[in-house]
Amino acid sequence: MKGNIDNQSSIVEVLSKIPTKAWNKIVEREPEWIYMREILKKYGFGRFAVLMLVAGLNDFQLRGKADVAYWPKIKEILEKSVVPNSPEDLKHILSEFYKNERLPYLKLKRLNRFLSSKLARDLWSAIPEEVAKYFLKIWYELAETMKQSKDAKTITFAMKCLGIALLMSGKADFSFENIPIPVDYRVKEFTRRIGVSSGGCEDVRTFWNGVLKKIRESRPEVNMIHLDSLVWQIGVLSKTEIVDYFTEMNLRDVGKRLAELVRV
Repeated sequence: MKGNIDNQSSIVEVLSKIPTKAWNKIVEREPEWIYMREILKKYGFGRFAVLMLVAGLNDFQLRGKADVAYWPKIKEILEKSVVPNSPEDLKHILSEFYKNERLPYLKLKRLNRFLSSKLARDLWSAIPEEVAKYFLKIWYELAETMKQSKDAKTITFAMKCLGIALLMSGKADFSFENIPIPVDYRVKEFTRRIGVSSGGCEDVRTFWNGVLKKIRESRPEVNMIHLDSLVWQIGVLSKTEIVDYFTEMNLRDVGKRLAELVRV
């Protein structure tokens, strides 16, 4: 455990050097942001919030990488379709996509469960200020609606997607720090590569929750959306690629120091 604490201190020291502007740029490099931003303009916030939640709920067991086989494909379908007037309309639009995905029965069931819910109906006409105010309440309601743990990967990732929708809309004053990091393969792999011994997803969440808490002591504007976006994007990069990644943001020294902490 002491090794984990030492690694946590080292990673905090490096990540605390990243300025706020760069953290925000990192989020803007996420596939959810890149491929969905134009849909926000087309849909308006409420419809878009519902779309981002349901897409986040079904972002698992994909046919390929999310930035190739999932978000761009959804964008293509939405661009060809008329703006939905109800969650039911959105269900008809997306069902054609999910019926051809892996685990189609499960994903269509999840699509129907959420888009038939009171939460989806309430969010359909919501404004950013309302969603920001009740963000944590929505997290609990989403878990209850989907009959899952609030810490489940698909629930926390869906909330990240909702948070991105708020950020796209210019709202940053919402509480995300209590929502744990969505633990997927890239997050687990990067955690392993920086020498953190892990007994499972809970250990990974605990480690990164601790990292975020310490980063926020000097940068309170950073939340788990920022941290997850970074870890996901660099999770499987080589040391050289990590340095190149940060060099693109004029943070080469941060990249070099972070690469030093990464094992093969």
